[in-house]
Amino acid sequence: MIYNKSGHQVEIKKISIRLWSLRDEIEAAIGRRMKECEAAAIPLFIDDIKRFYNLDLAQSLNEQSNVLHLPKFEDVQEPASEAQDVAASAVESKTFSEAEQLIAEQTKHGLETDKPNPILQRPYQRQAPDLDKISYGFTFLADVNMENFLSFTKNKFLQGQSVVVEFLIPQNFMMTATVTYCHFYAMRSRIISSTKPDYRLQCQFSYAIPGERNTLRNFLTSLPNPAQKVKKESEDDSLGI
Repeated sequence: MIYNKSGHQVEIKKISIRLWSLRDEIEAAIGRRMKECEAAAIPLFIDDIKRFYNLDLAQSLNEQSNVLHLPKFEDVQEPASEAQDVAASAVESKTFSEAEQLIAEQTKHGLETDKPNPILQRPYQRQAPDLDKISYGFTFLADVNMENFLSFTKNKFLQGQSVVVEFLIPQNFMMTATVTYCHFYAMRSRIISSTKPDYRLQCQFSYAIPGERNTLRNFLTSLPNPAQKVKKESEDDSLGI
Protein backbone atom coordinates (compact mmCIF):
# COMPACT_ATOMS: atom_id res chain seq x y z
CA MET A 1 0.00 0.00 0.00
CA ILE A 2 1.36 3.45 -0.93
CA TYR A 3 0.54 6.40 1.31
CA ASN A 4 0.53 10.12 0.49
CA LYS A 5 1.21 9.54 -3.21
CA SER A 6 4.78 8.43 -2.63
CA GLY A 7 7.18 9.38 -5.41
CA HIS A 8 9.29 6.25 -4.93
CA GLN A 9 9.31 3.84 -7.84
CA VAL A 10 7.56 0.59 -6.97
CA GLU A 11 7.70 -2.58 -9.01
CA ILE A 12 4.69 -4.87 -8.54
CA LYS A 13 4.56 -8.20 -10.32
CA LYS A 14 1.33 -10.17 -10.19
CA ILE A 15 1.68 -13.93 -10.50
CA SER A 16 -1.28 -16.18 -11.25
CA ILE A 17 -1.44 -19.31 -9.12
CA ARG A 18 -3.45 -22.50 -8.72
CA LEU A 19 -3.99 -24.17 -5.35
CA TRP A 20 -5.33 -27.50 -4.19
CA SER A 21 -5.04 -29.75 -1.16
CA LEU A 22 -2.14 -32.18 -1.00
CA ARG A 23 -4.59 -34.91 -0.11
CA ASP A 24 -6.56 -34.29 -3.33
CA GLU A 25 -3.35 -34.54 -5.35
CA ILE A 26 -2.39 -37.86 -3.78
CA GLU A 27 -5.93 -39.20 -4.15
CA ALA A 28 -5.90 -38.29 -7.84
CA ALA A 29 -2.49 -39.93 -8.34
CA ILE A 30 -3.64 -43.18 -6.73
CA GLY A 31 -6.94 -43.10 -8.60
CA ARG A 32 -5.14 -42.77 -11.93
CA ARG A 33 -2.75 -45.59 -10.97
CA MET A 34 -5.66 -47.87 -10.04
CA LYS A 35 -7.26 -47.35 -13.45
CA GLU A 36 -3.92 -47.83 -15.19
CA CYS A 37 -3.20 -51.11 -13.42
CA GLU A 38 -6.74 -52.35 -13.96
CA ALA A 39 -6.52 -51.63 -17.70
CA ALA A 40 -3.17 -53.45 -17.92
CA ALA A 41 -4.44 -56.32 -15.74
CA ILE A 42 -1.49 -56.03 -13.36
CA PRO A 43 -1.31 -55.78 -9.53
CA LEU A 44 -1.72 -52.33 -8.03
CA PHE A 45 1.64 -50.74 -7.12
CA ILE A 46 1.74 -47.39 -5.28
CA ASP A 47 5.02 -47.57 -3.34
CA ASP A 48 6.65 -45.15 -5.76
CA ILE A 49 3.83 -42.65 -5.15
CA LYS A 50 4.23 -43.04 -1.40
CA ARG A 51 7.98 -42.51 -1.64
CA PHE A 52 7.55 -39.38 -3.76
CA TYR A 53 5.33 -37.79 -1.12
CA ASN A 54 7.50 -39.07 1.76
CA LEU A 55 4.73 -41.31 3.09
CA ASP A 56 5.28 -44.30 5.35
CA LEU A 57 5.16 -47.41 3.16
CA ALA A 58 3.86 -49.58 6.00
CA GLN A 59 1.23 -47.14 7.29
CA SER A 60 -2.38 -46.78 6.19
CA LEU A 61 -2.97 -43.95 3.72
CA ASN A 62 -5.70 -42.49 5.92
CA GLU A 63 -3.27 -42.38 8.86
CA GLN A 64 -0.48 -40.50 7.08
CA SER A 65 0.12 -37.40 9.18
CA ASN A 66 1.70 -35.39 6.36
CA VAL A 67 -1.21 -35.86 3.97
CA LEU A 68 -3.46 -33.48 5.87
CA HIS A 69 -2.36 -31.41 8.88
CA LEU A 70 -5.20 -30.10 11.00
CA PRO A 71 -5.24 -28.59 14.51
CA LYS A 72 -6.99 -30.37 17.36
CA PHE A 73 -10.64 -29.48 17.77
CA GLU A 74 -10.04 -27.76 21.11
CA ASP A 75 -7.42 -25.54 19.44
CA VAL A 76 -9.75 -24.38 16.63
CA GLN A 77 -10.99 -20.90 17.47
CA GLU A 78 -13.68 -20.85 14.81
CA PRO A 79 -17.51 -21.05 14.72
CA ALA A 80 -19.22 -24.45 14.88
CA SER A 81 -19.55 -24.57 11.10
CA GLU A 82 -15.78 -24.31 10.79
CA ALA A 83 -15.33 -27.28 13.14
CA GLN A 84 -17.75 -29.23 10.98
CA ASP A 85 -15.62 -28.42 7.94
CA VAL A 86 -12.57 -29.78 9.78
CA ALA A 87 -14.43 -32.96 10.63
CA ALA A 88 -15.61 -33.37 7.04
CA SER A 89 -12.07 -32.99 5.71
CA ALA A 90 -10.82 -35.68 8.09
CA VAL A 91 -13.23 -38.30 6.77
CA GLU A 92 -11.48 -41.30 5.23
CA SER A 93 -11.02 -41.11 1.48
CA LYS A 94 -12.92 -43.60 -0.67
CA THR A 95 -9.97 -43.75 -3.06
CA PHE A 96 -7.52 -44.48 -0.24
CA SER A 97 -9.79 -47.15 1.22
CA GLU A 98 -10.32 -48.86 -2.14
CA ALA A 99 -6.58 -48.89 -2.84
CA GLU A 100 -5.76 -50.39 0.54
CA GLN A 101 -8.50 -52.99 0.18
CA LEU A 102 -7.17 -53.97 -3.24
CA ILE A 103 -3.61 -54.27 -1.96
CA ALA A 104 -4.86 -56.37 0.97
CA GLU A 105 -6.59 -58.73 -1.46
CA GLN A 106 -3.42 -58.99 -3.55
CA THR A 107 -1.41 -59.81 -0.44
CA LYS A 108 -3.95 -62.44 0.59
CA HIS A 109 -3.60 -64.20 -2.78
CA GLY A 110 0.17 -63.76 -2.99
CA LEU A 111 0.02 -61.22 -5.83
CA GLU A 112 1.78 -58.39 -4.03
CA THR A 113 5.14 -57.19 -5.34
CA ASP A 114 8.00 -55.07 -4.02
CA LYS A 115 8.86 -53.96 -7.54
CA PRO A 116 6.61 -52.34 -10.13
CA ASN A 117 5.49 -54.16 -13.24
CA PRO A 118 7.73 -53.28 -16.24
CA ILE A 119 4.82 -51.24 -17.57
CA LEU A 120 5.18 -48.93 -14.55
CA GLN A 121 8.98 -48.72 -14.47
CA ARG A 122 9.25 -45.01 -15.07
CA PRO A 123 9.78 -42.02 -12.76
CA TYR A 124 6.58 -40.84 -11.12
CA GLN A 125 5.44 -37.46 -12.46
CA ARG A 126 3.16 -35.44 -10.20
CA GLN A 127 0.00 -33.95 -11.67
CA ALA A 128 -2.71 -31.61 -10.48
CA PRO A 129 -6.03 -33.15 -9.39
CA ASP A 130 -9.28 -32.74 -11.31
CA LEU A 131 -10.35 -29.18 -12.15
CA ASP A 132 -13.17 -29.18 -9.59
CA LYS A 133 -10.53 -29.62 -6.85
CA ILE A 134 -8.44 -26.64 -7.99
CA SER A 135 -8.72 -23.07 -6.69
CA TYR A 136 -7.47 -20.16 -8.75
CA GLY A 137 -5.94 -16.93 -7.49
CA PHE A 138 -2.90 -14.73 -7.59
CA THR A 139 -0.05 -13.43 -5.49
CA PHE A 140 2.38 -10.53 -5.72
CA LEU A 141 6.09 -11.03 -6.03
CA ALA A 142 6.66 -8.94 -2.90
CA ASP A 143 4.49 -11.38 -0.94
CA VAL A 144 6.68 -14.43 -1.66
CA ASN A 145 9.84 -15.37 0.23
CA MET A 146 11.63 -18.53 1.32
CA GLU A 147 9.44 -18.91 4.41
CA ASN A 148 5.88 -18.15 3.33
CA PHE A 149 3.62 -16.38 0.88
CA LEU A 150 0.41 -14.35 0.83
CA SER A 151 -2.18 -14.68 -1.90
CA PHE A 152 -5.77 -14.08 -2.90
CA THR A 153 -7.73 -17.20 -3.74
CA LYS A 154 -11.19 -18.10 -4.94
CA ASN A 155 -11.83 -20.93 -2.50
CA LYS A 156 -11.53 -21.39 1.23
CA PHE A 157 -8.83 -23.53 2.85
CA LEU A 158 -8.58 -24.74 6.44
CA GLN A 159 -5.96 -23.59 8.91
CA GLY A 160 -3.33 -26.32 9.21
CA GLN A 161 -4.27 -27.91 5.88
CA SER A 162 -1.50 -29.21 3.62
CA VAL A 163 -1.79 -27.62 0.19
CA VAL A 164 0.05 -27.36 -3.10
CA VAL A 165 0.55 -24.03 -4.86
CA GLU A 166 1.48 -23.90 -8.52
CA PHE A 167 3.12 -20.69 -9.74
CA LEU A 168 1.92 -20.07 -13.30
CA ILE A 169 5.00 -18.50 -14.81
CA PRO A 170 6.71 -19.45 -18.11
CA GLN A 171 8.51 -22.24 -16.24
CA ASN A 172 5.78 -23.11 -13.78
CA PHE A 173 6.57 -25.03 -10.60
CA MET A 174 4.73 -26.50 -7.60
CA MET A 175 5.41 -26.03 -3.89
CA THR A 176 3.92 -27.73 -0.84
CA ALA A 177 2.80 -25.53 2.03
CA THR A 178 0.71 -25.42 5.21
CA VAL A 179 -2.15 -22.94 5.61
CA THR A 180 -1.54 -20.54 8.50
CA TYR A 181 -4.71 -18.52 7.97
CA CYS A 182 -7.47 -18.03 5.43
CA HIS A 183 -9.91 -15.14 5.87
CA PHE A 184 -12.90 -14.04 3.85
CA TYR A 185 -12.08 -10.84 2.00
CA ALA A 186 -14.67 -8.04 2.06
CA MET A 187 -17.12 -8.21 -0.83
CA ARG A 188 -16.62 -4.47 -1.35
CA SER A 189 -12.94 -4.96 -2.00
CA ARG A 190 -11.64 -2.90 -4.92
CA ILE A 191 -9.65 -5.85 -6.26
CA ILE A 192 -10.84 -6.67 -9.78
CA SER A 193 -10.14 -10.17 -11.01
CA SER A 194 -11.85 -12.78 -13.19
CA THR A 195 -11.05 -15.38 -10.52
CA LYS A 196 -13.12 -13.54 -7.88
CA PRO A 197 -10.61 -13.95 -5.05
CA ASP A 198 -12.92 -14.05 -2.04
CA TYR A 199 -10.24 -15.16 0.43
CA ARG A 200 -6.94 -13.82 1.69
CA LEU A 201 -4.61 -16.76 2.25
CA GLN A 202 -1.28 -17.08 4.03
CA CYS A 203 0.78 -20.27 3.82
CA GLN A 204 4.14 -21.41 5.15
CA PHE A 205 6.24 -23.48 2.78
CA SER A 206 6.66 -27.01 4.14
CA TYR A 207 9.21 -28.35 1.60
CA ALA A 208 7.59 -31.79 1.81
CA ILE A 209 8.91 -32.81 -1.61
CA PRO A 210 12.69 -33.10 -2.21
CA GLY A 211 14.07 -30.34 -4.42
CA GLU A 212 11.39 -27.76 -3.63
CA ARG A 213 13.70 -25.52 -1.61
CA ASN A 214 16.22 -25.26 -4.46
CA THR A 215 13.43 -24.64 -6.96
CA LEU A 216 12.02 -21.73 -4.97
CA ARG A 217 15.48 -20.30 -4.23
CA ASN A 218 16.44 -20.41 -7.90
CA PHE A 219 13.20 -18.66 -8.82
CA LEU A 220 13.64 -15.86 -6.28
CA THR A 221 17.34 -15.31 -7.01
CA SER A 222 16.71 -15.19 -10.76
CA LEU A 223 14.48 -12.13 -10.40
CA PRO A 224 15.94 -8.70 -11.07
CA ASN A 225 16.66 -6.56 -8.03
CA PRO A 226 14.27 -3.55 -8.07
CA ALA A 227 16.95 -1.34 -6.48
CA GLN A 228 19.41 -2.16 -9.24
CA LYS A 229 16.75 -1.47 -11.85
CA VAL A 230 16.01 1.97 -10.38
CA LYS A 231 19.74 2.76 -10.27
CA LYS A 232 20.19 1.74 -13.90
CA GLU A 233 17.23 3.88 -14.99
CA SER A 234 18.69 6.85 -13.09
CA GLU A 235 22.04 6.38 -14.80
CA ASP A 236 20.32 6.18 -18.19
CA ASP A 237 18.42 9.40 -17.49
CA SER A 238 21.63 11.19 -16.52
CA LEU A 239 23.20 10.11 -19.81
CA GLY A 240 20.19 11.30 -21.76
CA ILE A 241 19.32 7.79 -22.96
